Amino acid sequence: MTDVAIILLAAGASNRMKPADKLLEFIDGTPLILRQLRRCCAASGNVTVVLHAGDAKRRAWITDSPARIITTPERAMSASLRAGIAGCTAPAAMVVLADMPDVTTQDMETLLAAHRAHPQDIIQATTADGRPGQPVIFPAKYYVDIALLTGDAGAKPIVQTNGAQRIALPDEHAITDLDTPEDWATWRARVNEA
Repeated sequence: MTDVAIILLAAGASNRMKPADKLLEFIDGTPLILRQLRRCCAASGNVTVVLHAGDAKRRAWITDSPARIITTPERAMSASLRAGIAGCTAPAAMVVLADMPDVTTQDMETLLAAHRAHPQDIIQATTADGRPGQPVIFPAKYYVDIALLTGDAGAKPIVQTNGAQRIALPDEHAITDLDTPEDWATWRARVNEA
């Protein structure tokens, strides 16, 4: 366990999966949102999940979690980040996207170890071959910048402006997100072959 907060962003609209909800797709009997939340809770005792205010189905799957659940009336990633960071008193916060099924607890722990070594730096996950991705850890000095974000680009401008310690995760864990039925089919085929 660690004192770094984890903010799991799960308020997106899942528009490209309609009528299905990508975060309620099942993997080994568990919906993706709950699977990733459990991984976050295994890495930190301070976890916040950001949901859209109207997401009763997503909320129903995670109400038994020790995580704090907060809601936002907006779908934009910046709104989720602002909501998640509001009131955060931890010395750093790791932002995790709920639609990235390859990000494991071990991956989060790898990033947390890098944060302990470089506590004043942004820590950004990359693929094994160095392509930048998610999750990202922001020291508390960046919370004000996060609170001022707008639009759907997330915190990318903060990383671009300030730089980051880049930490490689296995394979393509840091960039694999599942937004469409085709993404899910390709990922499931790959996992079943492994």
